[in-house]
Amino acid sequence: MRPKYHQVHSISQSGGFMIEEGYADRGRIMAVEFDKKIIVYWWMVSNFSLLITFVGIILMPIWLPLGWFVHKKQYDHMSGALTDRSINMRMGWLFKKQQNIPLDKLTDVSIHEGPILNAFGVVRMQFETAGAAPFILTGVKNANQFRDLVLQQRDSLVSAPQQSAPSDDSNDVLVEIRDILKQISENMSNE
Repeated sequence: MRPKYHQVHSISQSGGFMIEEGYADRGRIMAVEFDKKIIVYWWMVSNFSLLITFVGIILMPIWLPLGWFVHKKQYDHMSGALTDRSINMRMGWLFKKQQNIPLDKLTDVSIHEGPILNAFGVVRMQFETAGAAPFILTGVKNANQFRDLVLQQRDSLVSAPQQSAPSDDSNDVLVEIRDILKQISENMSNE
């Protein structure tokens, strides 16, 4: 089942599901596509982790077929989008997680490639935000293009002029409140 979002840029969408569009999803610019090679990467890393423990070696015959199924389900339930205000990620099959990273808090986006990641043909993206732990995404297709678009959107959001002074209507309301408070104060001092 494909995500229900309309795509603005020409990067294709992942095979994962997407929850109905909500407030955080408005202003969608681009969907994030994940490489299917990430399933093999996760499966191999989990198998290696099992191999280094005695209990893991015992569980290995069960995990070999079950792990592939679990990681495939994880992949199927990953989705993400860049909106005009944030990066929205949804993931999880049994334990669902939704994370929205506001672009105005984003300080850096880095792409990590190493020998193991290169062997599987995947990259790891790290999103660093002000005052929070880095958010890591592994297996993003077209990572360089996605990073450039995220940084471009962040820069346009940060450099956009802030809201102007309050409108005349709100000033009128404030003046009226001030006058009422003065009248209340006068009434209290007369008593």
